[in-house]
Amino acid sequence: MVRRAGLLSLMLAPLGGCTLWSNLLSHQQPVADCPAVTRATAWVDKMPRIGSGDHKMIVALSLDDDRPWLLTPVPSSTPGLLTLELSPGGPAVPGHAGYRESAGNAKREAISIVCGGEERARIDQIRVTM
Repeated sequence: MVRRAGLLSLMLAPLGGCTLWSNLLSHQQPVADCPAVTRATAWVDKMPRIGSGDHKMIVALSLDDDRPWLLTPVPSSTPGLLTLELSPGGPAVPGHAGYRESAGNAKREAISIVCGGEERARIDQIRVTM
């Protein structure tokens, strides 16, 4: 039984590598058909909770498009700025995109939404809900 599992994993390993490689290549190419951002909001959820779970910062976008979109953080040289890249796909509802991260101690001052190498939206006010 162990031999079969090992053999099966060796046979399927190249498929995983191909998928990883194609995902890496797809993120390097700019998206030509970026949708218009119709609404962009961000807030820190500091509602009281039971237990010791971290508070979350949530970013929500409404888009002028009927496909699901994904927000992925990219490195930023500006302190306090969170840069999120908008790309097709992901688990979002069509026409929307969202992102969550632990609020932690680092306060975000602004959020930049980038698609196709250009800034599509900027959020300068991040609300705190209590």
